[in-house]
Amino acid sequence: MQKPSPTFLQIISTDYLAQNFFVMIFAGWVIYGIDALFQGRATFFLAIFAAILTPLGLLTFFWRYNLIISTFMNGTEITGQVAEITTIRNGKNRQDIIISYMYDLNGKAYQFRNRVKKNSYAKNLRQGQQVNLLAHEKTPHIAFIKEIYLETN
Repeated sequence: MQKPSPTFLQIISTDYLAQNFFVMIFAGWVIYGIDALFQGRATFFLAIFAAILTPLGLLTFFWRYNLIISTFMNGTEITGQVAEITTIRNGKNRQDIIISYMYDLNGKAYQFRNRVKKNSYAKNLRQGQQVNLLAHEKTPHIAFIKEIYLETN
């Protein structure tokens, strides 16, 4: 039986880094287009900026996406404990949550911090709570809270 893993949309709507790297792919060209619209001509500097930002965004997004998917597909499910939760406001109704959690993998203790978009599972987390994590033996210092990434809301 195949392990459940988050979809493309679940990753970019949940993971702070993945979302920002994904936006980075297109942001330079949007800025370039808006500038050309208001200036009446294209700015060479912004074209260079967009041309650099796009492959950089693609590479970093692919890295983060692949890290999450491979951890869900090939990782080990373990139990961890939430150490700290910090809420960050991003505008009127949007919030991110930085969750710090501790876990043991192969007899070694780790602590990882992950910034995620607030969803129904993440907003109900409490300090000291036990959580289901996925960690890969190749990158044991990185673990993801399973239910946050598989949330469907």
